[in-house]
Amino acid sequence: MNPRITVRNIASPQRWGPAQAGAWHHILPFSLLRDVWNRLVDRHIESQIPEARVALRQYLLLLDRSLPGADSLIDRMRAENTGQRRAGHNTLQPLTVSEAHQLATAAVWPPWNTVEGPARRSDDPGDTYFDRFTSGLTAEESARMLTIERLFRQLNSFIQSGPVPSAGSLAQLTQSVLAARPALACDRPIAYRPEMWVQDAGGLWRKRRDGEAYTAAAG
Repeated sequence: MNPRITVRNIASPQRWGPAQAGAWHHILPFSLLRDVWNRLVDRHIESQIPEARVALRQYLLLLDRSLPGADSLIDRMRAENTGQRRAGHNTLQPLTVSEAHQLATAAVWPPWNTVEGPARRSDDPGDTYFDRFTSGLTAEESARMLTIERLFRQLNSFIQSGPVPSAGSLAQLTQSVLAARPALACDRPIAYRPEMWVQDAGGLWRKRRDGEAYTAAAG
């Protein structure tokens, strides 16, 4: 089965459990994660250039550093290559539905890109921009946010390079991913903290801004 993402309603990983505060929020938008993943999958399946496999592998390990059998899954994606199937050269076992879903989940729910918070928000950027958090973070999380902002620009540049990325574009993405990995190494999303959020008069929530006072009663 092709692990390309064609739907929006991909549930968060079961190992996280439900978001106790209301919802899991993406930092990088879902649409960008989907588009980068689909482009890498397409290039890996339909081409033989080594940079395509390297870029997909490094990106997948950035998404989920503990994904079991990643190399085998990447190899078996190429069972979807229609040219190889017609030529009778394809001996790879296709991905199962469960494996394709596992990959799609990893693609759009990396733990470093997820924050737990209230579901009803007034400042959710949706798919238009990345969801920058600044208040209530640890020093490590603040550094992670800066890395995510840099990665946001790099992933957008990759998408803007065109639907069939060149070997050079793929190699550049690989370098960006390798540079980001140390700061993004984590296994769980940022958990809900009341000091990260403010409830407006209308009952909706928004991120607390830098310098905005926090008291336990207000949180």
